Amino acid sequence: MMKAGILAVDLGGTKILIQLSGLDGQIVLEQRYLSEQFVNFETVLSAFFALPSLSGYEIQGSCLAVAGPVVGRTASITNLPWQIDADALSKQFSLGKVILCNDFEAVAFGIDGIEPSALVTLQEGEKDSQAPRAVIGAGTGLGQAFMFATTTGWDVIGTEGGNVDFGPTDDEQMGLWRYLNQQFGHVSYERILSGAGLRSIYAFLASQRSEPISSTVQSIVDSLEAPVLISQAALSGEDELADAAMRLFMRIFGAQAGNLTLSVLARGGLYIAGGIAANNRAYLEQSDFMTAFLNKGKMSALMPLMPVTLVTDEAVGLSGARYLARQSTL
Repeated sequence: MMKAGILAVDLGGTKILIQLSGLDGQIVLEQRYLSEQFVNFETVLSAFFALPSLSGYEIQGSCLAVAGPVVGRTASITNLPWQIDADALSKQFSLGKVILCNDFEAVAFGIDGIEPSALVTLQEGEKDSQAPRAVIGAGTGLGQAFMFATTTGWDVIGTEGGNVDFGPTDDEQMGLWRYLNQQFGHVSYERILSGAGLRSIYAFLASQRSEPISSTVQSIVDSLEAPVLISQAALSGEDELADAAMRLFMRIFGAQAGNLTLSVLARGGLYIAGGIAANNRAYLEQSDFMTAFLNKGKMSALMPLMPVTLVTDEAVGLSGARYLARQSTL
């Protein structure tokens, strides 16, 4: 007899997480794939469904959480040339009822389902449980979402707000804007608050020094692992340039997190997700992140009221996708 299952997928620009669970929420199998190793999402699903441990399960519902804009039953991945068509995938694979959503919509739905130990308070604020929440996270890109309380739970709105125009707040940030504008034309917050953005900040700061860029710095800039290398170098305390890059990143991150919070008066809380924040908690807590968050001119007196929480569980999006997949079967 076949067992009923649900499928949760966190489909990002760098990695893809696929999880099979029972209807009771018990995780049966979870696989991680690197996007660069596949030509499209169909080949990823083919590899997953070829696994022997899936043979005893009939999938009744699926949620595909995509790092990019969702229009109806289709989606594009911002940092991959892949197109996702939920109806076409349903014809090719046994997925049950398919829900397609933005990845940060899934992150938002996953917040209340993770362990309390994965939530770190950065600012207590004065929480209003019925007020909106805001969610932001930097990784391959910059995800953002809003949450609105209802009588039965939360209405979640995924956004592409990470791609709005970057607003520099001082001379150094104006210099960064000019540096990026010369390369890309349009400069968004995602151009800066992402893995690629951290590399750009590091390269920008290196270019501002009076001495020539060293071979060590150039090797980091040229590396595909640049964001990880910069983070590690900064945390080691032995690389002043990497430390400066992380601090500038966090100042800009804090400013945009404050912008997002003000957009809906998120007295329900701002939640910071994403791999960069989770892996650089010390910088989030000890840098100027909160100073930039609070520095909102005429609204500065309002900002201390907003609860601010770091989400350290990097699988929170998968948890939200699992919840939505389960809901699709009810």
